[in-house]
Amino acid sequence: MNNREVPFEYVRLAGKAPIQVSQHEKDGISEEYIKRRVLYSSTKERGYLPDGSFKLIFKFRKGHRKPILVEIFVREKTHNNLIREFIVYGVHVTKV
Repeated sequence: MNNREVPFEYVRLAGKAPIQVSQHEKDGISEEYIKRRVLYSSTKERGYLPDGSFKLIFKFRKGHRKPILVEIFVREKTHNNLIREFIVYGVHVTKV
């Protein structure tokens, strides 16, 4: 891939992730928020797991509530070296 070809990236929720996100909407975690966090995460923020997927961990606070710890589990798939797909397969929220 030369320097002018930038891969197209997108995120989709699969498996139990859509249900888990809907359960945590009251905490301020939305599907759009998860997609933005995955797309704009740097490689330093990613904790790679033995199966090749990665995990993003961050604290989130909405308003005056106590912060929560959010873990996002993601698999990365590349199609034709031009399309990179991030598949979110788990979202876990823990109150800190």
